[in-house]
This record gives sequence, C-alpha cells and structure tokens, in this order.
Amino acid sequence: MSKESIHWLRAICENYQAGKDIYNMLAETLKESPGAELIVSPANLGDTVFIASLAEAYKKAHNIKTLLIVAKERQAEAVKWFNGVDAVVGLSDDEIIRLRYYFTISENFYSNGIRYGHVPCEFLLEYPGVFFHASPGFGGDTLMHVWEERILDIPKDSKTSDLVVPPGIKAPSENVSKYENAVLIAPAAFTNHGIPESFWEKLTAALLEKGYEVYNNTGGLAYDKIIKGTKVFDATTVELILNAPLFKHVVSVRSGFTDLVSKTDAPLTVLHQTKDSNVDMRIEYGSCIDDIRDLGRMEDIYPFYYISEKENELIEAIMENI
Repeated sequence: MSKESIHWLRAICENYQAGKDIYNMLAETLKESPGAELIVSPANLGDTVFIASLAEAYKKAHNIKTLLIVAKERQAEAVKWFNGVDAVVGLSDDEIIRLRYYFTISENFYSNGIRYGHVPCEFLLEYPGVFFHASPGFGGDTLMHVWEERILDIPKDSKTSDLVVPPGIKAPSENVSKYENAVLIAPAAFTNHGIPESFWEKLTAALLEKGYEVYNNTGGLAYDKIIKGTKVFDATTVELILNAPLFKHVVSVRSGFTDLVSKTDAPLTVLHQTKDSNVDMRIEYGSCIDDIRDLGRMEDIYPFYYISEKENELIEAIMENI
C-alpha cells in the first residue's frame, strides 16, 4: 500500500471519529425532546430544499412531533420558514463533511431519531476523499420519488410543504421599484455546467435591447459566472426568498437555486441540459425526472431544454414569458 493510501486511510479514521462525536452530540440533544427527529442534509442547497418541502409529510408518515434539519450554515436560513420545519441547525462545511464520513463508514443511516438525508455513498481507494453515490444513487426514478421512498421513507406523491414568510418580514421598500423592470439570471450551478457563457451573453443582450435591466446571481462560489452586461446580485438565501418575487422574471440553469425560487412566487424559467438535440425544447410535465414543479408549484414556471442548435428559438420563448 502506498504512502498516499495510508495517509488517506488515516484521514478517513480521523474524520470518522470527529463525525461520530458530532453525531453523538446531536443524539444527546434529541434526548431532551421526546418525539423529535433530526434529518442531516449533507450536500447542496437543492437537497436541503427537498427535505424541507417534505417536512410535513415526513412528520405525518413517521408520527413525529418536532422536526429539526441540520444543514450547512449558508443553507440553514433558506429552509427555516417551511411549514413542518420546527428548527434548523447550521453547521460548518467541515462539520458536515465529518458527519458524512461517519454516516458513510458506519452505514448508520437511521437511528436515535437521526436520519441521513441523502442517498448512501461509498469510498473508492483510487479516488481518495470523493463521495460516490452507492448504486442506484439517484437513478431509476424521478428525483422526488427518490427523496420520498429511498431517502425519507414516506409514501410516493406526498403533499409538499409551503414556504411561508412570517408576517412583517419583507424586502426593503426601495427594492420594489429597483427590480420591477429587471430580470435575474443564475447561469451557474454546482452540478450543471453545460450551458455556455456565450448563450447567457446572447440572452442578456436580448433582454437589455428590450429595455430590461439584468442582474446576475452570485454566491461568491468557485463555479460562479458573471455575465457581461449584468449587474451583480449577491444575496443571502433569505434575501433571495424576499427579493426574487420582485423581479419581472428569473431565468436559471436547473439547480438548487431554482428549487428554492420555485417555492416563492417569482416567475421562473428553468433551463435543463440534454444530449438529445431532437427532443422537444418545451418540457411537458411528467416527462422529466428532475422537474421542479414536483416541489408543488405549477404556475409561472417554464422549464426548457437547452439545445445549442436552438438558442435563438429558446431566447424567443423566454422573452415571450416575460
């Protein structure tokens, strides 16, 4: 065995023990709340939104009085206003990673009122430090059904929870006029990288020509794209929830960003990727495994496949909905 492999195995053991310590702390905390359960969301924003969207259904299916969600700190505020979510605990990225090591190695995916809120993963020696989804991963069914049946163990087609902003909490009044003639674009996503910047530049140019201002969402992350001609929109998740409905329209690549925005009232165009250039550009409901309309809202959501040969047609279709 190489020195690199030994170093990795030592790191796995250290991360596992640190994750176990965090897990035990969470288990001790739960003992103080009879009838409570906790779901750990270890990955991206969209995953946390899916858990929150199924919070009420989860409590009903498992006869739970109180539900807590543990997520990365920058995601925690995004889901605190979902019906059925009683509390959200934000942990650092390092703490979440260590918890993920513990769950992956122990395979203790549900005990002590603590559920691992993701598909199980595994490690491969040739790819140190990388979490691989154990088969079948997210394959073989719609994204929503995977969450319901494989991850949360609740009935298929469960009713989703709404995101309800508490009375008195709203965006600053000056933002109403600031964004009323503006379009917010979100061209970057953690998992979807196939839509070229040149398309977003072309879309931005078309929007500017029509007299709209164009804002570019950014989270300050390594994979962000800032498109020429746009203004930067740098907001927390709570600010996004409050401000997204103020824009005339939101256009985004399919991502956790779209999952969250779909739970607001913002008119939303979602761009999916496909390798089939002959597919119908407009996505009919029920034909796509990761349609965000499964999260509960059908109105004012416009899903399309991005097809490079049909860029002009796609831009025209987007403009028609604005």
